[in-house]
Amino acid sequence: MGNPNIQISEEIYNEALISIEDMCLIMSNKLLIQLGLTAPNRPMHDAFNQELHRERLYDLNALKELIQTNLPLLNEQQKYVFETLMKVTNDETGGIYLDAPGGTGKTF
Repeated sequence: MGNPNIQISEEIYNEALISIEDMCLIMSNKLLIQLGLTAPNRPMHDAFNQELHRERLYDLNALKELIQTNLPLLNEQQKYVFETLMKVTNDETGGIYLDAPGGTGKTF
């Protein structure tokens, strides 16, 4: 198995926690603290970069298929929002903030 006499520094322990937490984020979208475990000590920019990296791990073919399947099912307002988001994204002209009360159709 392992070496029971090995000395584990705080840095090694923390790096192990970071690796475990990264796997938990990928598998369950949860931090170690949300799972009742000790949280690693990581600078905020590292946590943000990890979250950004995780958000970019998507299957483009699956997304294209999802859009092709669901686009015809959108109502007029949803279609308008989708087309506006696509235009802003493709043109790189700005951002969109969508806010509405629960139950008003934000989630398709």
